[in-house]
Amino acid sequence: MSARPGRGVDAVGVALAAGLLAALLGLSAWLWQGGQHPLLLAPAIGELADCLDMAPAQAPLEPACTGPRGSAAQRIEATLAGLGPRRSADGHFELGYTLVVPLLNLFQPRGEDWAVDAQAVQRIANTVQGVDRPVVLYLFSTHFSEQAPIEPVLARDAANLAHTPQGPLPVDQFMGWPLYPWGIARTDNAITQRREQAIGALAQGLCALPAAARQRIVGINLLGEVHHLYPDFEAGMGHDRPYVLTDYSEASRRGFQAFLRQRLGSVAALNAYLGSDFASFDAVEPPSRDIRRQRLEHFWQHIDDAAAGTLAISGWAHDAALPAGATPWVRVYLDGLPVARVPAHFVRQDVGQALPQLGTDRVGWRHDLRFADLAPGVHRLDIALEGQGGTLRQLGTRHIAVMDRAQSTPAPVPLRQALPPMTAPGAAVRSYIDAPADGRAVFYNPLVPLWHAFRGQQVVDYLSHFDRLLAGTCLADVPRRTQQIYPAEKAGWDGTRFASEASLKPFGQVRLGINLYGEAGYDPSFFDWLARSRQSGYSVTEFHPLRGMDGPELRRVLEQHRAHGAETFSFFLHPPPPGGTRSQPLANPFAFDPQNPRHGSDALYRAVRQVMQFPGADR
Repeated sequence: MSARPGRGVDAVGVALAAGLLAALLGLSAWLWQGGQHPLLLAPAIGELADCLDMAPAQAPLEPACTGPRGSAAQRIEATLAGLGPRRSADGHFELGYTLVVPLLNLFQPRGEDWAVDAQAVQRIANTVQGVDRPVVLYLFSTHFSEQAPIEPVLARDAANLAHTPQGPLPVDQFMGWPLYPWGIARTDNAITQRREQAIGALAQGLCALPAAARQRIVGINLLGEVHHLYPDFEAGMGHDRPYVLTDYSEASRRGFQAFLRQRLGSVAALNAYLGSDFASFDAVEPPSRDIRRQRLEHFWQHIDDAAAGTLAISGWAHDAALPAGATPWVRVYLDGLPVARVPAHFVRQDVGQALPQLGTDRVGWRHDLRFADLAPGVHRLDIALEGQGGTLRQLGTRHIAVMDRAQSTPAPVPLRQALPPMTAPGAAVRSYIDAPADGRAVFYNPLVPLWHAFRGQQVVDYLSHFDRLLAGTCLADVPRRTQQIYPAEKAGWDGTRFASEASLKPFGQVRLGINLYGEAGYDPSFFDWLARSRQSGYSVTEFHPLRGMDGPELRRVLEQHRAHGAETFSFFLHPPPPGGTRSQPLANPFAFDPQNPRHGSDALYRAVRQVMQFPGADR
């Protein structure tokens, strides 16, 4: 009598256990199959523009580039042949390529207008047909100049440019090349229309290919690093520069008001959230002034790198007493309480260049302190470095003044508990605290997180526009990816300037494609971020480790990415020069090349060859 319910419970338990076991077996099989799938190495082949009729030829073109059947296929095959076979002996890696198509370079003047060069489109299509390998099509059109003649013409129209509160950004420089600050706040401007026109013509040319040739296109990278811009792009991404953002164009201002209306529903809800008294959404302007340096008409105008309620605490540390390769750990205390323990493992090229005797540039550390809920007052930060045996060496003390909206004089906040014992750093320790400056005043403006969220949505919306455009072509079934910057884990970068984080999450039919610089390309920190973002598949669209690797290390890195679901893995690669010797350095310092010593690129080229050609020798 009482046994029957027990049998029922047992039966349910058995059924649940069986279902769980089946699910686990299915997941294991999926992971095993994914692990067995080869990782496509798809280097982005450079120096093809003249052969593809997208730039003037600097020397007479080889016959393969010219005529109605002209293409860059011969150059691409010759470049890839230097790396090894199409598939590594163990089957783990397949060798394809990324075909970079600078969209604005497709235009040539026609009278007072511009037209897409039909011959260039045909050569691109011929290249896809002529190279019997998987290809990733990189539809490149970002702020980085490709010396296209149409670029300075488009830059004369302010509607095409990103705007600061003072107006359009001027043309900038990046590594000596022009940088055009194209805006992403609207899609009804000429820069967007030219991108649409180029993509439409290119899709038409590729759709005319036989189905077998089109099927070689295994991925499409959308535009490249699409994000917001700021003054002094090359050096101004840190927390130590004036905080000037984009986009403050009229279209963006109206868009922000519409965003608030959609997000909050009523101005009463906005006022309740902020503690403000706006009469309507039309009265709300994006935050644009720094209360520490400029006069404000009201508090909601305030913005700086900490106004969203988070303060970056960062620096670098090296402990010569640790074993070679060991990671130093830094502890952060707030008013005596431990609030963070972070590794000093970020690449700091500035430190490596200034102090080469350290033997490493992986010394950077960072913690983002949430202060929005702290009581107003002067709070104390203590930074300590862990030593062997658990000892702590004090690296420094900083004070931050958490301010109220009235800018009342802040009172010192007493320690909530005594700090643990700390000693002086000693001769073995080299370190520096970059931020915050001692006595830094911070103001939390709750309108700023909404502004950042809107700017992030602008990035997603702009990429989505081109996702929908491609969805209406014969390339609709080709996986589309971002080729996005990854600033969140960089020690000294301020990710709010870029506002790219939202575009690293799934949207539309777009998958994750990500550019990895420094330790992000080979360190577990990226895989930790990937797990938190809950994305099962991704592509490494640019791999810039910024240091050399040998074959065994590069193989381990590639296997890690393969095991975590990477579908393609790309790095810059240039064709071998005529005669085998380059007469001048490559314009792209990141290109893997046996004659490019910058950033260890020559060693990385040899490592790729070793991975592809000698799989047994590098284990």
